[in-house]
Amino acid sequence: MEISLDLLLPRDAASVPATRRLLDAALTALGVEDHIRDDIEMMLTEACTNVIEHAEHGADYTVRVTIHDRRCVIKVIDSGAGFDAERVPRPEPSAEHGRGLLIMRSLADDVRFRSFPEDGALVSLEKRLTYGEDSLGGLLTADSPVPVMAGADPDQEAFAGRMFEMARAGETGRLVAYVEAGVPVNLCNDRGDTLLMLAAYHGHPQTVRALAARGADPERANDKGQRPLAGAVFKKEADVVRALLDAGADPRAGSPSAADTARMFGDTEFLAWFDDAAPPSA
Repeated sequence: MEISLDLLLPRDAASVPATRRLLDAALTALGVEDHIRDDIEMMLTEACTNVIEHAEHGADYTVRVTIHDRRCVIKVIDSGAGFDAERVPRPEPSAEHGRGLLIMRSLADDVRFRSFPEDGALVSLEKRLTYGEDSLGGLLTADSPVPVMAGADPDQEAFAGRMFEMARAGETGRLVAYVEAGVPVNLCNDRGDTLLMLAAYHGHPQTVRALAARGADPERANDKGQRPLAGAVFKKEADVVRALLDAGADPRAGSPSAADTARMFGDTEFLAWFDDAAPPSA
């Protein structure tokens, strides 16, 4: 089971309750237990409020949520100047403000911060999900493996790291065996790069085709908004480009899109392929 929400929101306080209600509706429908939903609501509120109050630049921000079986990942991405979370002083116990990072760290199973120079910052929050008896989520995840939580267990994190290395190296057979055994096909690292993204960027068309055939999403962007097809065009990996087009990747999606990237570098062959690729139906 996988549910994804990708929201581009104005930097306005009204966006916070709207986002909270959307996510809570999904969690409620799945039957996530009340105390877990309460924690997620508070985490999301603090992350969004932090962006609205402190991001100095940019008129909008992105909230990206992935619910995969018993794991919820929330990424809040702004377009401000970024910050160093380790240098933020811890507030006094009686302080009314400045407690957002402390709250997020106390409620989430894992919290990660990334700052992109002159291009904003990202807060990534992970939470294990538990479902009520006879709930939809419980039924859908009854046979699913225990999720790999970044930062939760060094052995699990090392295991996930090996999956990413297999994707980079194009070890198709081994990687497919793990996916078929239960590893999420859209598993992503702390930068939002999926297995398919890494295989595409490192020039492994067979691995790309094998992952796509097992449900990997060719349109999933990483945390900087980069998509596999645009990366393959940038690296001039023609066989990977063809594999992604065959998997349904849209050359016009994203910013810059694969078509934009091809025009930038004068790749007329890729542009001809993209002209032949039918745009997605409305």
